[in-house]
This record gives sequence, C-alpha cells and structure tokens, in this order.
Amino acid sequence: MGAIMVVILIQAPHIGPIRSADHMAQIPVAAVTIIAALAAARARRRMKAVLLLGVSGYGIALIYALHGAPDLALTQVMVETVTLVVFILVLRRLPAYFSNRPLRASRYFRGAVAAFSGLVVAILGLLATSARTQAPVSENFPAEALSFGYGHNIVNVTLVDIRAWDTFGEISVLLVAATGVASLLFLRSRTGIVDRSRNVRSADTSAVWDTQALDRANALHEANRRAAARRAAEAKERGQYLRQPGRGRTWLDGAITLSPRRRSVIFEVGSRLVFSTMIMLSLYLLFAGHNQPGGGFAGGLMAGTALIVRYLAGGRYELGEALPFHAGHVLGFGLALAALAGLLPLAFGGTILQTTVFDFTLPIWGPVHLASALLFDCGVYVLVVGLVLDILRSLGAEIDRHAEMEGSDDGEGDESTTALISDDASRAEEIPAEEDPDFQSPQREEANR
Repeated sequence: MGAIMVVILIQAPHIGPIRSADHMAQIPVAAVTIIAALAAARARRRMKAVLLLGVSGYGIALIYALHGAPDLALTQVMVETVTLVVFILVLRRLPAYFSNRPLRASRYFRGAVAAFSGLVVAILGLLATSARTQAPVSENFPAEALSFGYGHNIVNVTLVDIRAWDTFGEISVLLVAATGVASLLFLRSRTGIVDRSRNVRSADTSAVWDTQALDRANALHEANRRAAARRAAEAKERGQYLRQPGRGRTWLDGAITLSPRRRSVIFEVGSRLVFSTMIMLSLYLLFAGHNQPGGGFAGGLMAGTALIVRYLAGGRYELGEALPFHAGHVLGFGLALAALAGLLPLAFGGTILQTTVFDFTLPIWGPVHLASALLFDCGVYVLVVGLVLDILRSLGAEIDRHAEMEGSDDGEGDESTTALISDDASRAEEIPAEEDPDFQSPQREEANR
C-alpha cells in the first residue's frame, strides 16, 4: 500500500486548494464526531461503544445538514437510528464487556495501520477530485431531473430515474440480505401465525414473563374494569353521573402480555399518541420526496422507526398488532411494486424504468401531475418497511421467544410485588361510587358546566 501511495503522489497532478469547512459550525461538529469515534475504539463496554458510534453517526448527519444536503442528513439520521436499535437488540444476548484487549505493542500496531489506511483513502479522494479535466456530469442533473424525471429534488430523481437500475439492484440485494440474516435466527417457520396479543401464551411459558406477577396484573386490570362498570350502573340507577375517562383502557394491546416490571405506562401512552403522527410524516416524505426533501427510502425508515417505538413499548406481541403481516410478504410486495413501476412505461411507448407522466383533473382536487416514478418510490417505501419489520421480528421478537424458551431472564416476581398487586385487585371492587375520583354528583356536574 505504501509503494502504491508513493507512485500515485509522484505521478499525480497538483492538489488544488482545500477548504477547511463550508460552514464554521462544521468544525466543532467534526471535532466531536472524531472524538466520539476514537472513544468508541477505546471503549471496553459494548453498550458504550455503540452509543459513541451513534454520536459519531449523528455528527456526520449534522455535517450533511450544515453542508446544505437535507436529503442526506435525513437519511443518515434515520439509518443511524435504526442501526442503533439493531445494535442494542443484538447486545441483549452478548456479554457486557468486550474480550481482553490485545497486547500493548499489537494495539499500537493496529492503530497505526488504521490511521495510515484512513490517510491513504483521504489523499486518494483529494487526488481523484483534483485530476478531473472535464466538467462533472452532475452539472446537468438539475435540468435532466426536471426534463426526464419531472421532479425538482435532484437526489430523489437520481435514485428513481437517472440511476433507477442501480436502485432496483440495491433493493434486490437488500431483500436477499434481510432474508438471509432472518433465516439464520429463526428456528421455526417464518410463515406461521403472526404473534399478536390474542395469541394467548400457554400456561407453561417460561419465567421470562414473570408469570405470577403477570397473572396478578391481569387480574387487577379485569377487576378495575368490572368495578368501574358496576359503580357506573349503581350511579345510573340513582340518577347520578359517573364519567369513566379511560377507566380500564389498554393503550397497547400487546403490552398486557408483558410483566409489570417491564411496562412503562408513560412510554405506552406516548408511543400510541406519536405512532399515527410518525406514519403520516412518513407518507408525507414519500409523496413530497419528488420535489422536496424525502423519498421512499427516508419515508420507509420513518415508518420503520414508528414500528420500533411500538415494539419497544409493547413487546413482540405489540409488533404483530402494529403490522400483522409477515415480513417476507411485505418485502416481496415492495420489490414487485418497484418492478411493476419499471415495466409500466412499456405500455405507453417508453422504455423500462423510464419515468412516464400522467396529467388529469379530479372533480374536487383539480389538476393532478403524476409521475410513474412515484410508484417505484412506493415500492422502495414498502420494501424498507418490510426490512425493518424483518429486523424486529428476527433480532427482536425471535430473540425474545428464544429467551422465553430458555427462561433465562428475570425469573419469577418476588412475593411482595405479587401480594401487593393481588391486594389492589381485591380492593378494586370494594370502592363505592361516592369515593371514586371520577364520580360526578349532580351539584359537581352543574358546577363544572
């Protein structure tokens, strides 16, 4: 490598002027990114290394944003978020610390090789840009993106029109890789019943669920619902009003299958509230990506992040409630949709993957300008959602199932916890309507009005 570097430096053209930064804010961001990367290389705890890598990745996304590349910044943030979650899901089954460090001399040698390799790549990048003698083809991209792809977002049009063949090949490789990784982890068929909350666990479920505390919590939940209904009926017979704002409500159906110590009511309520907003934002990124920052890849990652939130809040059964489809079917449908978008222009005299535009008028909406590249982007969107779903099913839900089979988690709940929950359940039905905090007498109801 050193000899090749010497030859390149001797015969290479003169390196032109180098800008230290396009924006002064990039300098401290780059410094934090470099420090985080170095700290991650020296970290002994796996979780610490992953979090430091996440800081480095988000720093790169911020550099993209400061450089004026919102599409790259948005995609980098989404990819870094999903990657961080994947790392954490895998780390659940790995030791907290890395193996013993190598000898001091070996460690310094490895560091020197890594630094030299990075320096070589940086110099080659500078030489490659300085060796250009003709105008880059990217100068014509703005005009070509509008005339051939019918869109103003150069990045998105490049992916779905100018480089559509490359994109189709990349999503095909993505599907194969996701299928291969998931197949290594699944010990059962991937085409069985999707795990949903209505698939009640068996009586011999392992202790990972904290069985006793879970049974007591379910009893408390049902007792509260019965008590609320009874007090409402009694108040109605007396001509009084008892409001029930969510009494006994389950925010996430799958969360009831979790042990009480694993649940967070704040997280469950928050995930339920933001899930629809995140899905709507992902659809906006999908449909606006042809002319604004976004696209099918960024939108699919946003929808996948919404699924991640539901899984983290409610467990593997909640993942089945959020999207009750097999990941393989979603991946295949996304690839088929992209292939259909590529073949659609043939029916209108075009070539494969050539963007075809449709102009028509809707009665209430008005004139509509629709490009066939949107259908290709929808295929990318669905495939990315299927990819994230496959990751969560294999590295998340399937590992959870393995832990249940092994019973290698918390064990049964302690007697004080189960006794306290049982006592709450027995007292729930003994509270009279007048002592209920939601009780509304006619005088209080009139005052509220």
